[in-house]
Amino acid sequence: MAVIYRTYQDNRDGSLTQGQWFGRAVHTGTFDLKAIGEEIQENVSVKYSDVAAVLIELINVMNRHLNASEVVKLDGFGSFKIGLKTKGSLREEDFTATKNIVGARVNFLPFYTVDTATGKRNKQFINDVSVKNIKEMLPKPEDDDDTNP
Repeated sequence: MAVIYRTYQDNRDGSLTQGQWFGRAVHTGTFDLKAIGEEIQENVSVKYSDVAAVLIELINVMNRHLNASEVVKLDGFGSFKIGLKTKGSLREEDFTATKNIVGARVNFLPFYTVDTATGKRNKQFINDVSVKNIKEMLPKPEDDDDTNP
């Protein structure tokens, strides 16, 4: 399996990278809670209903603790925390939540280990990732052949 990507060109006026080509991941589907529970059930001796109950409760617990401004750390998986999108204010005393905080998001940092020899971080989920251009997966167009009626 490989992470699929497609190329795109930055055509934004005034962009420092205008005209340059970049790659963007293509997502081929969604693996939802039900599918996760079913796959886990196939690999362990726990029924789907038990797996689903634990996953649903994990979501509830994470929601509660994230909304209490805590970092939720799942050893071997990663950490989740709330990040805020804000608009600037010229003076600190003019900054208010209602005027300057315009959104929130969940930030995820995958679990990582550090290679003591190189100091390189080896992140969970993206070690040994291989990539493939979506163009390699599409059927090649047939050449026009005027010899066949």
